[in-house]
Amino acid sequence: MSGSTASAWAPLRSGAFRAVWLMTLAVNIGNWMQAVGAQWLIVGAPQADVLIALQQAAGMLPMLLVAVPAGVMADILDRRRLIIGVQLCTVAICLGLTMMTVDGTVQPGWLLMMQFALGVSVALSVPALGALTPDLVPGSQLTQASALGSISMNVSRAVGPAIAGLLIPRMGPASVFAADGLAVAMFVAVMLRLRLAHRPATRRPERFSTGLRAGARYVRHAPVVQRIMLHALLFLLPASALWALLPVFASRHLHLSVVGYGILLGALGAGAVLGALLQPRLRAALCGRRIALAAGATYVCAMLVLACVRQPVVVAAALIPAGVAWVVALAHVNAEVQNVLPAWVRARGLAVYQVVIFGGQGVGALAWGFCSSQVGTRWTFVAAAGCLAAGVRAAWRRPLHDTTQMSHHPATMWPEHPAVEVEPHPDAGPVLVVCKYQVAKTDEEAFVAAMRDVGRSRQRTGANDWRLSRPLGTAGEFVETYALLSWDEHQRHIHDRNTAWEKSLQDRAASLAAGPPRVERFVAPAADLHRCGAGAAGHAPDLVTAAG
Repeated sequence: MSGSTASAWAPLRSGAFRAVWLMTLAVNIGNWMQAVGAQWLIVGAPQADVLIALQQAAGMLPMLLVAVPAGVMADILDRRRLIIGVQLCTVAICLGLTMMTVDGTVQPGWLLMMQFALGVSVALSVPALGALTPDLVPGSQLTQASALGSISMNVSRAVGPAIAGLLIPRMGPASVFAADGLAVAMFVAVMLRLRLAHRPATRRPERFSTGLRAGARYVRHAPVVQRIMLHALLFLLPASALWALLPVFASRHLHLSVVGYGILLGALGAGAVLGALLQPRLRAALCGRRIALAAGATYVCAMLVLACVRQPVVVAAALIPAGVAWVVALAHVNAEVQNVLPAWVRARGLAVYQVVIFGGQGVGALAWGFCSSQVGTRWTFVAAAGCLAAGVRAAWRRPLHDTTQMSHHPATMWPEHPAVEVEPHPDAGPVLVVCKYQVAKTDEEAFVAAMRDVGRSRQRTGANDWRLSRPLGTAGEFVETYALLSWDEHQRHIHDRNTAWEKSLQDRAASLAAGPPRVERFVAPAADLHRCGAGAAGHAPDLVTAAG
């Protein structure tokens, strides 16, 4: 075995990671099996185009509602217990769906409700499971562990539909629902046996509401992250047409059975696995801009083939490069978003990214399903291909930012905030920070431009109401002001959330200031204070200041 191959599989040497990875693979396969079973239950119903689109949307749209709160929960709760509780609910849902299918009482409405409930369980589990990975493997193996997660997802795309295609004709759709529940139950058993090292907290956990605001605020003030998510949407919204309409296309236009449909999904899944294997070579040979262009163009061609031909063999052949393009495009943006998110907000940032991924697919599936019911599958594929071509062109004109130099190692904030003799209670607030700068006249314009980047940095890491002003009648003086919700948020802002990349933006402004600035901090008059290290409560003064 080559060194590169050995390193790629290195995380599997950890018994805990290997067990979790194998059971995650089993659950992913089960999820695809039950998705095929649900689609085949309603493919013969009236308005099947709309119902299948609704079924896919019901499984994906919960990410819009649950993923970001789930990311906060993954940061403040015991992740292992959270996953176990959610997956036990999933077992109950699969059991109920199996019994209803056996009794013949399952109706499209009930099926959509069950799919929505399963989507909620996925939305609650994904951020916690992703954030659990650093507890299972060394930090040097996180990249390989992420790649193995991608392989698990893509292998399940190929294997799950194929198994469903074999089981459903012989044992009925209930068999795939039962198999999914069994896989989840086995995953719960592994999580119950999992023992993680206890890591003492250096600071009290964030409250849910403040953690939720912090995650949303980071994405709001991070143009790099916003550009990545825009690129994901430009691809996903039109590309979801293929996944949404493939069941109806296979049944009505190709006249295939569930086995034939499973083969088509297997072709897509095989292409996805091939794409995962090709991804490292593509990233080494091409820049990200050209990777996105090639993936988008390939997917456009595949959808046009589906619009023009009715031979199952040709369709299956076209779906293989479509699967490659799907994985390559999403892996590209996924690698970018993983690279730009600092550790303190990673679970929440990834949760927002999952909202874009699943929400984009769900909204796209719903829209293309309605479009197909009006103009037919063929012209819907043509329209989706045209929209994707336009999206690829827009992404080419506005490429992703270069993130190769972005370091997220902890760094000291500028200007430094010296310790105070009397420290407020963690809940005291709001806290007002005032920084005063002296700037030479020749550097004023450049300083203001640099401080705009600093302002976005402050707001990403917790600040509200950021302002840069200059006093009337005072030459060369600038005053920066911003507020934080509480003293605890202030401490996180200056000690936990500042990274080397944020510091590089601050250093640019610092190089233009004439001497160190003066820092003053103010807290609300009613705040309780305690002596640093003593813990004794005192009466709150109106002002807490520290000069830097």
